[in-house]
Amino acid sequence: MAKLFKSRTFILIFAFVGGLVLSDLASYIGVLTMPALAVVLTVSSTQVSVKDFLPLTKIIRPVFLTLLLNFLLLGSLTLLLAWWLMPTWDLWVGYVLVATAPPGIAIIPFTYILQGNLKLSLLGTFGAYLLSLFLTPALVYLFTGEAAVSPLQLLNTMLLLILVPLILSQIINIIKVSSYIDKWRGDIINWGFFVVIFTVVGVNQEVFLKQPHILIPVSLVAIISSLVPYLSVELLGRKFNIAESERNSYILLSTIKTSAFAAAVGLNLYGEVASIPGAVVSAWYALYFIFLGIKGEKRRLVQ
Repeated sequence: MAKLFKSRTFILIFAFVGGLVLSDLASYIGVLTMPALAVVLTVSSTQVSVKDFLPLTKIIRPVFLTLLLNFLLLGSLTLLLAWWLMPTWDLWVGYVLVATAPPGIAIIPFTYILQGNLKLSLLGTFGAYLLSLFLTPALVYLFTGEAAVSPLQLLNTMLLLILVPLILSQIINIIKVSSYIDKWRGDIINWGFFVVIFTVVGVNQEVFLKQPHILIPVSLVAIISSLVPYLSVELLGRKFNIAESERNSYILLSTIKTSAFAAAVGLNLYGEVASIPGAVVSAWYALYFIFLGIKGEKRRLVQ
C-alpha cells in the first residue's frame, strides 16, 4: 500500500477519480491550488543551480530546441486543434493556457527513466521556464486579447509560480538543506499535483460526467496534440539516425506541458470552464506516464 502512495501514476489517477467523487470537497480546497503548484516548482528547481547556466552560451542550444519543440511544435498543434474543435471561448482560453504553459516538470524525471540526455532536458526546461515569465503572458494576450484578466495580472501569477520558486530553490541550495528535500522531492511533487488535479476535476465534475459534448472535443485535442509530436519526433529521429538518448529527450520536450499550471491559472484567473483543458490534459498525462514508465523499464531490462 505504501508503494502505491508513492507512485506518480497512482496519485494522478487517484486525484482524478477523487475529484469526480468528492467534488464538494474540491471546492473548499481550491484556494490551495496555487500554493501547491508553487511548492512543486520550488522543490523541482532545487535540481538546478545558477552555475548550470554559466557560461550562458552553453544553454543556447538546449533552450532553442526546447522552444522549438515545446512551444512551436506542441504549442502550435494544440492551438490549431483547439481553434478547430473548442465549442466555447472559455475552453479556447483554457487551451491557450495549455499551449503557452512552460515545459512540464515531468520531463526531467522521465529523461532519467528513459536514459535520455539529462543535460539537454534540464537546461532546456529551466531555460524555457525563465523565458516563459514574459513569453506566456505575451502569447496569451496575443491569442485572447484582454480576455478576463490583463497581461499584468498573468505576469504577476507567472512571477509567483516561476521566479519566486526559482529564487527559493537557490536559497535552499545555498543553505545546504537540499539533501533533505531530495528524499521527499518525488512525494512532494506528486501530492502537489494531486491537490491541483483533484481540485480542477472536482469543480468541473459535471463536465466529466454529464457533458460529453464538451469532454470529447477537449479530450481529442489533448490526445492528438501529444501523439502526433511523439510519433513525428520518433520517426524522424530514427530516419536521421539520432542517438536514442537524444531522441528520448526530444520526445519528452515535444509532448509534455505543465498542464497543472494551465489548470490552476485557468481556475484562479479565468473561471472553472477555462480550467477544464488543463484538467483533461493532466488526466491524459497520467496514462502517458504509464506508457513512458513501461518503455523505460523495457529499456532497462534490455541493457
